[in-house]
Amino acid sequence: MPKLIEKDFPFARLSVVAEQESWRKELHRPVYYLHKWWGRRLGSVFRGILLGVCANDSDDLWKLFYSKNTFDSTVVFDPFMGSGVTVGEAIKLGCRAIGRDINHVAHLACRAAFSRYTYHDVLRTYQHMQAVLAPRLGSYFATKTRSGEDATVLYYFLVKVVGCPQCGAHVDLFKTRVFSRNAVPEKDPSARALCPRCGAVGCTRYDAERAVCPECSHLYNPQQGNIRGPEVRCPACQASFRLVDRMRSMEGPLGLRRYAKMILSADGKKRYEALNKFDRELERQVAEEFAAIANTFPAVAIEPGCNTDQILKHNYAYWHQLFSDRQLVCIAQIIEAIRGIEDPDLRVLFACLFSGVLEFNNLFASFKGEGTGAVRPIFAHHVLRPEMMPVEANIWGTSKSSGAFSSLFGSRVERALAYKSDPTELQVCSSKSIRVRGINHPIATRIASSFSEFVSQPDSLYLSCGDSSSVDIPDKTVDAVVTDPPFFDNVHYSQLADFFYYWLNQILDLSPRRTTRSLAEVQDTDPELFTTKLTSVFAECRRVLRDNGLLVFTYHHSRHEGWTAVHRAIRHSGFICIQAYPIKAEMSVSVALQQARSPIHLDLILVCQRDSRDTPGDPAGGNLLSALSLGKEQISSLKTLGIKVSLGDVKVILMGRFLCEAHRMGNLELEEGFLAELEHDIDAYVSELISAEGEVLYREAEQGQLVLFEGIARYLAEKRTRLTPNRRG
Repeated sequence: MPKLIEKDFPFARLSVVAEQESWRKELHRPVYYLHKWWGRRLGSVFRGILLGVCANDSDDLWKLFYSKNTFDSTVVFDPFMGSGVTVGEAIKLGCRAIGRDINHVAHLACRAAFSRYTYHDVLRTYQHMQAVLAPRLGSYFATKTRSGEDATVLYYFLVKVVGCPQCGAHVDLFKTRVFSRNAVPEKDPSARALCPRCGAVGCTRYDAERAVCPECSHLYNPQQGNIRGPEVRCPACQASFRLVDRMRSMEGPLGLRRYAKMILSADGKKRYEALNKFDRELERQVAEEFAAIANTFPAVAIEPGCNTDQILKHNYAYWHQLFSDRQLVCIAQIIEAIRGIEDPDLRVLFACLFSGVLEFNNLFASFKGEGTGAVRPIFAHHVLRPEMMPVEANIWGTSKSSGAFSSLFGSRVERALAYKSDPTELQVCSSKSIRVRGINHPIATRIASSFSEFVSQPDSLYLSCGDSSSVDIPDKTVDAVVTDPPFFDNVHYSQLADFFYYWLNQILDLSPRRTTRSLAEVQDTDPELFTTKLTSVFAECRRVLRDNGLLVFTYHHSRHEGWTAVHRAIRHSGFICIQAYPIKAEMSVSVALQQARSPIHLDLILVCQRDSRDTPGDPAGGNLLSALSLGKEQISSLKTLGIKVSLGDVKVILMGRFLCEAHRMGNLELEEGFLAELEHDIDAYVSELISAEGEVLYREAEQGQLVLFEGIARYLAEKRTRLTPNRRG
């Protein structure tokens, strides 16, 4: 009997739920946010997909969505596990779940998220660490106020420093003298700025161009620093030079200087002050302590790559150089404490908590502002971007800290444990959302170490780390493969994950390898290599799938190579695409349709089955008018429920429909010609639209009105209703 997702799927209504979830993903499904990962998809989307592959086509998806389900005879496999969304949603529905990822960090994050703990044991472990570490780590953030009272430093403000090549003076690399402002300056315009003459901290407005120092009465423009773009100006000799040129003559990263602090006084109030003698003496003591342990940090090199070349240009050669001496002194003590945890599952949990703390405690973190989480973490932009004005936060933390060990224990670990015991679902009713409880299986399970152990223990989950093109799952034992593969030429997960792996490997002794990079990782700037690797994984999925099993995955792309890659991977691995549904993506991603002008808000859910045709398909297939009609219906469904459809989304929706039509042909050459012709024509229409009417019409069109789609449809229909073999090669 056909599955629900093969015939009909309520993608528009599901997108409404997904969009509501997307605003606060970490609150609605905190179990997937225990540790940083890139490209996490929305849990409600994958719950819908899993119900679609488990339920028959006559079932009511929404009745199942908000009911208790037990699909214990259904085995689901995710070969690109990532943060574990597929696995977690499958457990909630009572499925048997298998997850695999080539990256150690993803595997550990999922193990920490899904292992079975008691809250009592987790809390007891935390309290023991708190008793040992809080006083020690707190001592590195002790201070005295200007009036001599004891206080605690919440944040030190730092600036990178470079020597002038002309006069040798040390130049502070301030982009602006305003170092603190409110996250919503329109509501609270107050800010703090640093006097360039005496270094005093003064109050000003976030947009002020004139400020008077409260200490020395110096008049200055707080918006002006010593660096603008690539150029640095020395205030001592007025020489200008390019920072990148200066760094070529240097060994090691730039130096740094602490210039201000935000303190928490005994009365619970926060205020800003410049550093004093007490702080400078503590700095000296920390430097001495660090010098004594500096050689204990393994010198693991940062390898070149698309996502690491930028920091290599800034002379960061080793992973531990991304941290200050104070941070490293604290990190060494946290590592020692976690290594002492006897229970291996709890050790993994607290290692992942600590690894998450490092997102906010490094020299690439910056001050986001008051009125929100104050620390902007290292991967806020999914890249390793050097920071000229970093922030050094109190790593254990206080009740008013951001990104600290103590605060993340509450916001990540405790929140995830509460969700695991009673996973909720979001229900949208009349523009309001409620959480529905009591309809899911708890997310706490035994982790099997092999497929045979998974089979012998019905209450287990099988997680593994390795290349998904070769797994230990027997032939035809999986009912559905549900996944979210990496996108061609996007974020290289392993290059970023090495930031965490460096520390996790020291705690857990994961592997003698010093990197998570692998030639088998399905991520490459070369489209041919990416296609080959993705095809290998899909081929392995076909091997383990039952004859009537489905491969379902989410995908979108703006570039021709991306669509060609996914088409070839599907077909060369022995599948055909039978359905394509647009669905709300995790976030609005600015991916180029035409010179990065149109963001993509939607993913495609691509539903594939084995190509079991004994005879070739219909060479005259690929019905353009049918694809356009279905595409128009899908856009209308989304727009009716208030889901934004951009110009980039129109292309995504059409390419999904064209994939399905192309695969009816049963001839790879004809299929590829069909897809290439249509994609070329879509891009040509958009180019004509821009050149003929200009940017204004383009922006109006991007609002997603159906008139835009109809314009594309007319353009394509005028050229042909059925395509012949590819004429462009």
